[in-house]
Amino acid sequence: MNDDEILRLIQRIEESTPKDIAVAKFRSYGEVALYANREGYLRIAVEMLKCALRDPIAADLHYLFNEDSDFGIDQLTTTEEQLAFYST
Repeated sequence: MNDDEILRLIQRIEESTPKDIAVAKFRSYGEVALYANREGYLRIAVEMLKCALRDPIAADLHYLFNEDSDFGIDQLTTTEEQLAFYST
């Protein structure tokens, strides 16, 4: 899949999935669980797809994981250097 196809997919999902009804929560009960509605999973997918582009678009998951979530995602690595740094 090339960048143009990924961008079109991002746009289609963003246009059809409003942020205001998307819900996603991380829960930690000895293990980590992700609870989300359909829109929440689609919005997570949009933000992850942004990271897959050769020139990544700034992804933002903060609007999904609010105060109801046990924790959020602070960093999405997009380069091999970041991946290597965070893997050590």
